[in-house]
Amino acid sequence: MPELLYLDTARLGRMSPGAAAAHRDFVALAGDEGGGLYFDRFLANGFRDCPDTFPTRYPGLATWRGAGGLKADLRALAGCAADSPLLLASRSSALMRFAARLLFHPCRNVLATDLDWPPYKAILAAEAAAAARTLTEVPLREGVFSGRLTESDLIDMVCDRFAEAKCDGLYLTAVNNLGVRFPVERVVRRLEAAHTVRIVVVDAAQEFCHVPHSLRPESCDLYLAGAHKWLRGYHPLGMAFYGRRQSRGRVQTVLAHSVRSGEIDDPLLRFTARLESGTDEHVSETVNLTPLFSTNGALADAGNSAGAWRTRMRNLEAAAATLFGVGWKPLLAAREFRSGILLVRAERPKIQAADSDSLRAALREAGIAATTYPGGLARLSMPSDSWHPGELEHLGRAFKLLA
Repeated sequence: MPELLYLDTARLGRMSPGAAAAHRDFVALAGDEGGGLYFDRFLANGFRDCPDTFPTRYPGLATWRGAGGLKADLRALAGCAADSPLLLASRSSALMRFAARLLFHPCRNVLATDLDWPPYKAILAAEAAAAARTLTEVPLREGVFSGRLTESDLIDMVCDRFAEAKCDGLYLTAVNNLGVRFPVERVVRRLEAAHTVRIVVVDAAQEFCHVPHSLRPESCDLYLAGAHKWLRGYHPLGMAFYGRRQSRGRVQTVLAHSVRSGEIDDPLLRFTARLESGTDEHVSETVNLTPLFSTNGALADAGNSAGAWRTRMRNLEAAAATLFGVGWKPLLAAREFRSGILLVRAERPKIQAADSDSLRAALREAGIAATTYPGGLARLSMPSDSWHPGELEHLGRAFKLLA
């Protein structure tokens, strides 16, 4: 079987070396110490209060400084102020339910688009129905992929619809699962200059550590991200940054109510908040801590994001040129909408009619890890390093073989 070319990061990043080292040494520490005294001390403060031999025995955990240190490093990576609150959760869906509740707590009509992740859109729709509020959608996808919409056209459509429908809330996806990059900053600034926008939530799951931020976390009311995709922490860890001072009180009020009522039931969220505050709670739920350490390890591998972005764009153009004419059509949106995700569609009707699982399995047999969709679509995540010798040739051979 050919060597695997991993291009599936938009679904799940391949664990980074730092994350893998942290994972291995956390397993070793848990095996040696269990839940004993030194483990508790390490969990709270790192190696500071542990035996001198620990850094040598568990080098992959050397950068762990407690939950507060992890949050500080994630804030710095996101470009947040040091005092910006940050929520960590084992399930991103829990944070999305919180986002929906936050939006429809004050907003009567929330604007979204058809570029949003369908499961998250379903959470929004359910909350809108429960709160007897309105969710308004702007259709953009077909116009973006057909090339008919420019960035200015898209902004006009979104802002015009916001005004026509008398919306007062925004839910926007910075980069969607198909790779469309959305001009969040320009839309938010234009709408806030002319209308009352009570709450802005940005889904940045595909933006964080992938493309330059379209909107700083402190410029919206809630900024949702994750560590298991482009940061390559592998183990799911959801993040919710909130920094706008005018909405911090509202966010914290809705959060406290949602936790008390059980609407947000995420043990890692409660545990990390308690750990960071130093609160001692003798009766607590057993929590899977692995995502904290793999994420902390992955941070050591997070390099120059601007340089990685430029490399991904060069890689995308080279991959599109390689796959053009071998039985697949690259679906390239206008340059301003592009990200490090390339969509290609099979040209043969037989492949278009095949189920997505079969197509994904065939790609894997040919040495390509990718996400596939019905209709003969394949999604390829561009690497942050330049193509290695032979990789583009391998990519072209694999797709030509399938075609």
